[in-house]
Amino acid sequence: MWSIPLAGAHVEVPSSIGGVRAALAPERAAEFDAVVARTPAKHLVYVILDWALPQGAAESDTATVRRLRSGDFSGVRDGDGKPVAPTHPPLNEAAGEIAPAVWSTGFPVGSKTFPATIDGIREALAEGRRAEFEAEIVLTPGHELTYAALRWGYPPEDLSEEDALVAELRSAHQDRGEGR
Repeated sequence: MWSIPLAGAHVEVPSSIGGVRAALAPERAAEFDAVVARTPAKHLVYVILDWALPQGAAESDTATVRRLRSGDFSGVRDGDGKPVAPTHPPLNEAAGEIAPAVWSTGFPVGSKTFPATIDGIREALAEGRRAEFEAEIVLTPGHELTYAALRWGYPPEDLSEEDALVAELRSAHQDRGEGR
């Protein structure tokens, strides 16, 4: 749950995909699932926020809702009372900004891509791991979904390969006396 300062009070709203889904009517839950599945991970927090806010929130406290949607989560607390902050600013849709559906990493920079949407990760995961992913992702608070999706979308064997390459480059660098 998130505790959000809204219209002069603190309102408790669900902060996870599963929590929001449970609060919706079945037909709205299906629509929510479709939106969540195709939203790039670094912007899921804003989808969770929009669907979790009480109906009429934008009308009753326009300034707060505008501030939250702009990425300023001041006063928002998680279930443990800790401050909540999004990992990324919202998209600047007015400027035509589009969130990529993949992460780009690797050597050379950007040479590898990995899915950054829930649908993309589902497609990339083997059947056995998909159930584990689903179980974790529905319970992850919206402000932590970027990290969870990155961890699931980035194949561990590729990460190990890149870590080994970095270690090899670092070692070569130090062997030449450049690391001092």
